[in-house]
Amino acid sequence: MIGSIAAPALLMLGLAGCTGIPTRGLGCSSGATNRRTATPFKVTLGSDDWTTDANDPRRMLARIQSNLDRVAAGQPVWPEPPGDPLLKIVDAYARFLHGDIGGMDAQLALVENGAANIREGNDIYGKPITVKQLNPVASDPAYLAAGHNAAPLVRLYAGIRVVDGALFARYGNPLTGTGLPAGPASGYSPLDGTWLKLPCRTVVGRVSAFNAVKDTLKKLGGPVLDCPIDGPIDYARDAMLALHPVRLTPHVTPPPRYQPAPVENAPASPPTGSREWAIDEMGAHPKQAAPILKRYAHVDALGELDYALFLHALEPETPTRDATIRELLAKLVKTIKARPYPGPSDVSPESYDGTDTSLVNTIRLASVSGAATSESSFYAIPCAIVIARPGLLAATGMYFGSNMDNFMPRSGCQWGRGKPPPGYPGKAVDAFENASTAADGNFLATFGGTMVYGFEAAQATVDAKMRVDPRWFLEPRPGGPADMQYPYQVWGYTSLNNYATSLRLRKLYSAAREKLAAYYEKEMRLDRADSRQAAKVALFLATFGSDCGYAVPTTSIRRSLLERAPLDQIRKLLADGAPDSPEIDGCAKYAGKDPLLLVAVADPEALPLVLQHEHNVDDVNPIGKTALMEAAQFDRIKVVEWLLVHGARVYDTTWAGTGADGGGLGDDARTALMYAAANGSLQLIKVLLEAGADPYQADTKGYRAIDYLLGYGPTPPNPNLDKRQLAEAARWLF
Repeated sequence: MIGSIAAPALLMLGLAGCTGIPTRGLGCSSGATNRRTATPFKVTLGSDDWTTDANDPRRMLARIQSNLDRVAAGQPVWPEPPGDPLLKIVDAYARFLHGDIGGMDAQLALVENGAANIREGNDIYGKPITVKQLNPVASDPAYLAAGHNAAPLVRLYAGIRVVDGALFARYGNPLTGTGLPAGPASGYSPLDGTWLKLPCRTVVGRVSAFNAVKDTLKKLGGPVLDCPIDGPIDYARDAMLALHPVRLTPHVTPPPRYQPAPVENAPASPPTGSREWAIDEMGAHPKQAAPILKRYAHVDALGELDYALFLHALEPETPTRDATIRELLAKLVKTIKARPYPGPSDVSPESYDGTDTSLVNTIRLASVSGAATSESSFYAIPCAIVIARPGLLAATGMYFGSNMDNFMPRSGCQWGRGKPPPGYPGKAVDAFENASTAADGNFLATFGGTMVYGFEAAQATVDAKMRVDPRWFLEPRPGGPADMQYPYQVWGYTSLNNYATSLRLRKLYSAAREKLAAYYEKEMRLDRADSRQAAKVALFLATFGSDCGYAVPTTSIRRSLLERAPLDQIRKLLADGAPDSPEIDGCAKYAGKDPLLLVAVADPEALPLVLQHEHNVDDVNPIGKTALMEAAQFDRIKVVEWLLVHGARVYDTTWAGTGADGGGLGDDARTALMYAAANGSLQLIKVLLEAGADPYQADTKGYRAIDYLLGYGPTPPNPNLDKRQLAEAARWLF
């Protein structure tokens, strides 16, 4: 049987050996010999084997897809555990390729019998789930018909889909899409891209057979082949490219299906005399806006609130003004109390005393109750009012700590209610904030609780304050950036990958800070020192976790390695064996912390010193990433060679999962070769292949190194290879 064939002989590579300690760049120091090693290193299969995979559907998919592609390429498969019927799909495929259709059907029968129930895997505590669920694919009419189709290709593909059902169909039927919940919480269903596929080579010599059953295959769902190709189904093209992979081209991300029409001219001004015109012009022309706002105050509660705030912010304080505001608020509060939302009992007309604070509750309740909303679900305070009275922004921000915060009032400067303050460097600030999501792990998008609405509201308030109230950032507050030079500085010391991200963020932060400080100095009349400090605090507060650690560590082995301190300093820190700095440990509670060997990839000269203390060349970080993978990701070819010489395993994979439903697919089952294909040089890819790296190894979505190279996996195409090099790498990896 195919599943019983032994693992392929692992290739060995003799690399330059050194008798002395390598210098920077891992060359040989004086007195060293520079020759091929007499005894080349040997790559070994890591602990990441089938025994840890059998209960996890995503691991199983990666293993099955890998072995399907090995069979297609005429390579032996990795050993498989006996007795698992789902793995017989690989045997069925091998017999199909060899024309043994009777043998294929026999193996498919074993698959079908074993796939009657959904593979449940483990719960979040790692304990097996024993409750059985029927596999909806196995009883689906489309599958039942395909399982008896006269074409062997259709029966084989139906077997592929029934394995999908056994692994993933607890989320619904992948053939019909029924029963699948929407959104990120749907887990790792085939409809999210987690499909088993026939290897691309299958189509070679079988174009007519595929075309004859094209419609039937389509009914069974998912991509039929794993060809790294854009465009509609074209089996003749697929066969040609499978024979000539040098002609494969990088994936181009298609534009959005619906694109807004480009704005060639500024939006037309609202009609003179309209409510919108008054909101736009109240700051520049308050006398013209006043009668219009007064008229709308007799129309609805929104008009009452707008006019009351206009009088408060832009009209001189007089007894008549205050009396009018109290009258407007009395009507508004009556409307609020008539709504289903019960407001605090202290909201009353008498509560207004001429201060911003006395208006905060009324604004808040008018918005969350729906009594006065300018947008679909909240009230946006007109921008001119916010500029004149930034203290009113106290009505915005997190208040409930639940989805109710989604109905809190917001600043009209960000929601198009009035003309925004001139000169604000929005592009530079947005560039920094958008890039910071790479550091905070896209916190808002991935947060699971309803408190996320509160976080969003708090961030929106900071952004609003940034535009109109820089003095707020000069007020004393606990925490803050302290002596950190830039956001995420200490977070960057937790790993080489984080360090590289933090340096990119530093450039964006520096540009945003300079422009924001210039804006504060020119438009807000702050002196230079206060402008720079306000801009710094604002940009720190505008991001999540940017000040973790609260101070830069003065003594840290991680910082020394990443900043390439003198070797004597690193040697002493290692010899002292002191624990890491409390600042970095503070960040590590949320960001994790890589083993020192992964960090030392940043300083090749220090690698031998670190390995003497760490000992395990295959030590892993929280997602299972090794130093070899880290070096491959950063295209450190000399480091890769050095690690391989010292026994680094080339087949190890990352793993962030916590069971069948946990973790994110983005980090699952990646290999050093995948990292190299995504970002490395042609020479690095060659070194790993010569060391025995397997180009047929798949991740948990079935993507191989060829997909990472061309941008069909989770990353864009390799940016470091020219057209010729890309073609050569495609030939090697296909």
